[in-house]
Amino acid sequence: MENTVARPTTISIGIKWGLISTLIHVIIFLITSVIGTDPFDQKMAFVNVPVSIAVLVLAHKAFKDGGDGFMSYGQGVAIAFWISLFGVILGGLFTFVYINFVDTALMDAYYQKQMDAMSEKKMSDQQIEMAITWTKKLFWPIYVFFGIFFGVLIGLIVTIFTHKKNPEPTF
Repeated sequence: MENTVARPTTISIGIKWGLISTLIHVIIFLITSVIGTDPFDQKMAFVNVPVSIAVLVLAHKAFKDGGDGFMSYGQGVAIAFWISLFGVILGGLFTFVYINFVDTALMDAYYQKQMDAMSEKKMSDQQIEMAITWTKKLFWPIYVFFGIFFGVLIGLIVTIFTHKKNPEPTF
């Protein structure tokens, strides 16, 4: 009787590494909040993007190690999509709870920073008010869209280097 071990799927790897990615990014978010740095600052990309790349490389390795050692380009991008999707959902839930129940002043500071930047550009009070109103309405949809978009974009690039084609054709 032959022992068969279930090969990992792109979804199972995506869920597992999406959880790991979320945990790491939540820790980074909390550290930046505690030390008084703006966790929404664009400079945080210099920390978050390398972490995302490392998580994706490790997820691809886990997929190949758990299977036959191969991973197609499409499978690599699918893993990136699932990691991004679960990461955005879980990270979004954490962020929502944090900014609405733990540190409610964080979003006020974020909006104030946006208003100050608009004031420096000599925008009128009416324009600033309208922009902030739209920012508040679109914050979460933009959070989800760009989280998944940039996760997949990183996946498209990383998978170029991590995929390994199976030399045997499958029919």
